[in-house]
Amino acid sequence: MQWVLLYKNFINDSVRQVQFFMLCRQTGIILSSIVLARFLSVDSVGIIEMLMLCGYLMTFFWSDALVKGYLANQHLLNEKYFETTFLWLYFLGGLVTMLFLLAGRSFLVPLFTARSQLEGLELFALYQVLIIPVWIAPIIGLLKGQNTILVSLYVLIGPAFACFSSLQWLPGLQGALIGLFCYALVGFIWMMTKTQFIPNLRLKSILRIIWPATWPLILYAVSNGIARSFDAWLVARNFDTGTFAIFRYGAREFPLVLAFSAGLSTMMIPKLREFQSLGELRFRTTRLMHICYPIVAVFMFSSVPLFEFVFGIQYRSSAFIFNIYLLLTLTQLIFPQAIMTARQDTKILWYVSIAELAVNIVASILLMRSFGILGIVWGTLIAYIFEKIVLMFLLKSRYQIKPYAIMNIPVWIGYVLGLCSVFIISKWVFGI
Repeated sequence: MQWVLLYKNFINDSVRQVQFFMLCRQTGIILSSIVLARFLSVDSVGIIEMLMLCGYLMTFFWSDALVKGYLANQHLLNEKYFETTFLWLYFLGGLVTMLFLLAGRSFLVPLFTARSQLEGLELFALYQVLIIPVWIAPIIGLLKGQNTILVSLYVLIGPAFACFSSLQWLPGLQGALIGLFCYALVGFIWMMTKTQFIPNLRLKSILRIIWPATWPLILYAVSNGIARSFDAWLVARNFDTGTFAIFRYGAREFPLVLAFSAGLSTMMIPKLREFQSLGELRFRTTRLMHICYPIVAVFMFSSVPLFEFVFGIQYRSSAFIFNIYLLLTLTQLIFPQAIMTARQDTKILWYVSIAELAVNIVASILLMRSFGILGIVWGTLIAYIFEKIVLMFLLKSRYQIKPYAIMNIPVWIGYVLGLCSVFIISKWVFGI
């Protein structure tokens, strides 16, 4: 039967498994945000979003870099215990950074959010420590096949269900945070049941193997992550908590594209050490364009009534911010950084990310003076485009890999024109 064949293909394709997991994870975040928007005030939602921003700023610079460093050296990590060892290394990284956040809250919280304190910071820190190992378990191969499907369904349903259940008996911000903590705790215990007991984790051994490729990625993540979070930081320092919540609800990357692009980019790293895999990257990228961009166009046109219905009328102004972020998807299905990471040419990624950060800061601040919050978002779009142009140029100059070797240019241009047209039509129809 057809569905049996599809299931077998899914089980045997690690890229699809991770893409499915990431899609469920991003969708789960959206579903939980709907619950929060319906049960909490805009100001309380703003506090949760600020907590999330603090958690991101304390983990982004090492979390993604460690995973990609692990995958880039997976051919050297052929012993079974390495998966469990890496999971514990990841957990310890989260524990240390969250303890650092709590210890330095008097300095870090005002730096990140321009607030003297944030309610619920301790409970949120516990949630963050427990949830990040759950998020990377399928990526490093700890969970495969049926287990990937189960954990994907868990991250899809778990956060919204936990928040809804907790808010029934403890309304308010604390109830939401307790729900998130319980969701993370159950997920973490589940991951631990899938690991094998190792008396000697040999953390230094795995870190020594992955470090040469990882440390430039950490530097890249620092500048790249600051560029990605600069919008939220700028809004937090210049606008009130309610406005910050409205901004954060609009400034979400489209979960379908984010999940599929992140999954493909990450899981292709072990393959892209050889030129033969460029054709596979081009094929998978073109297929993703045909899957994702028509759906993006539908959401772009209907964003205003959708936001009013799902989140409430108070989030109507988030829709236009969301539409600008949907234009970012035009850069997300281009993967020069995956090739450079696979070849362990990661230093150049750091240099490019510094330049992107500079472009983002300058463009966002200048445009904010004329267009307010929308100017900040337009500045980010300019920075994204700048980064991809530079990386594609470097691929051609360093490896003689031309753009058409990794992407279908006519198809991409067609979708650029189509999405830009839908963006303009949506703005005209709904007056946003």
